[in-house]
Amino acid sequence: MDNAELSTYLITVAAMVWIIYRQFVGRFVTPGRSMVLPLVLVVWGLVQAVQADVRWGTLAVLVVAGDLVLTAALGAVRGAAIRLSLREGYLYRRGGVPSLVLWAVSIGVRVLVAVLAAGTSAGPATTATLTLGFGVSIATQYAVLAARVRADGRPIRPAGDRRGSGTRVTLGG
Repeated sequence: MDNAELSTYLITVAAMVWIIYRQFVGRFVTPGRSMVLPLVLVVWGLVQAVQADVRWGTLAVLVVAGDLVLTAALGAVRGAAIRLSLREGYLYRRGGVPSLVLWAVSIGVRVLVAVLAAGTSAGPATTATLTLGFGVSIATQYAVLAARVRADGRPIRPAGDRRGSGTRVTLGG
């Protein structure tokens, strides 16, 4: 493992820890940039996959495509598992035990795919797409959560309002 590969793993793991932590702390739903980080991870992951020394044969493409479908599906389930409640008159979100279990399953599935692919021509491809898979998973989770928030209709806290105000808004309305 070279320094670039190690730094990729460390940055991806740091982003994962930060995102997972923030889901369990709980916070008010606000309109804003929730898709920025996932999209940055997807773009960065695509760049890494293109620049990696990978022979993109049929097996590698199939394994990576299957992995991305699995991570997207698990992201959607995690997005549906986040609890939405009302606090101080505003919509509040927080992950619970189901979210923790789903994160463990998501990580376990990704590790299993990498282990099964390790001895094949798809092994380098699964390594090269670690960040991409994480970005797709988080983007799907956030998209499902955003759809739930829009459908919910309860007021969300305006961006930048950490102490509350008389102004109430809803996403998409």
